[in-house]
Amino acid sequence: MSPTDLPPAGSRTGRQRDSFTMTWRYNLVSLWMYLAFGSFGALTNAAVRDDIVGWRRVVVVGLVVVLMAWAGYWCRPLIRGRSRRSIPAVAHAVTILGSVLFVVLASWVPAAPIGYLLVPWAAAAVLGLDFSRSNYLSWLFAWAVGLLGLRAVVTLISGDDLEGFFPGEIGGIYILVFFAVFLPAAAWFQLWVWELTIDVRDAGVTRAELARVRERLRFAADLHDIQGHHLQVLALKTELAERLIDRDPERARATIHEAQEIARTALEETRTLAQGYRQVSLRDEIVNAASVLEASGAMVRVDVPDALDDPLLATALREATTNILRHSDASVVEITGALQPPSLRVVNNGVIAPPNGSGSGLASLAERFAARGGSVEFSAVDDRFTLFATAGGTA
Repeated sequence: MSPTDLPPAGSRTGRQRDSFTMTWRYNLVSLWMYLAFGSFGALTNAAVRDDIVGWRRVVVVGLVVVLMAWAGYWCRPLIRGRSRRSIPAVAHAVTILGSVLFVVLASWVPAAPIGYLLVPWAAAAVLGLDFSRSNYLSWLFAWAVGLLGLRAVVTLISGDDLEGFFPGEIGGIYILVFFAVFLPAAAWFQLWVWELTIDVRDAGVTRAELARVRERLRFAADLHDIQGHHLQVLALKTELAERLIDRDPERARATIHEAQEIARTALEETRTLAQGYRQVSLRDEIVNAASVLEASGAMVRVDVPDALDDPLLATALREATTNILRHSDASVVEITGALQPPSLRVVNNGVIAPPNGSGSGLASLAERFAARGGSVEFSAVDDRFTLFATAGGTA
């Protein structure tokens, strides 16, 4: 899944927003919030307390912002793709150098709060998502050892002792350990949720493709049933006519005439199949349409009277189902019917490329209904498409 695979923001309107894009935004904002949690305390301390004074205060505050912005910048390509190793090595190198400078400046004062280490730790927890699970744990361990070791060295060089290296209060230790564990665990969970979302989306795409293949196979089977028998009989008739043409011309002529009739019948039935005009049961077509659409990931709502069973309306439903599969990413499809006059309404959301009526499907459907005294109306509003077919007469 590449960044271009993400649907454009606002591809659905109002309450029908794309859940895939919204999940991506949720996970991205969550990672930014984890970075903010890791930096808020250090930023507040550096800004309002006297632990750091002079130019070092300005540099530390600036480094907090830069480290968090830098890690946040690399959240986007990281969470957009599902593959690891999407962050270049230079990004990790810059993070390490910035963290070293930050720890040196923030720890070069007597009794500097160890909570400052949560700033580079939060950045490392997010950027480390670029690795596999086992490498991620190794990455965090290396950072923990490196940050604590560097702080200890800086503390000793600056003339302080290690007596106040850790907070003296149990509450302070608890808060430090909690955030140290919470930040990488929560960041990893957000990436896992995103990858699970991609798996679900891929499964939905696969199901939709399978539904389309199923529809093609159904058409191929119908075509085979029609053509297979007629072509076989046609071949036998013409072969018989060839044998009889010298011995019994009259019988050969009759056989050729029969072959012509068979060919005309096959042509008419093929045309009927292509137009979707076969005498099918509306109830059977509703069951088939619901099965195909649900397999593509849509929720189907049906409210059709049992007494409504017009073959022409079954044709309309088949054409509507085909259009939904081809031109939409529907999550909800509504199929409703009425007895007086016999009519069927099919409404779906998630329209990607709404049919404009100029194609052969809807145009020929409207012509067939008009020939029977019925009508077909269709409209597209935002991402909703409605097809309303009236058969005329009574059911």
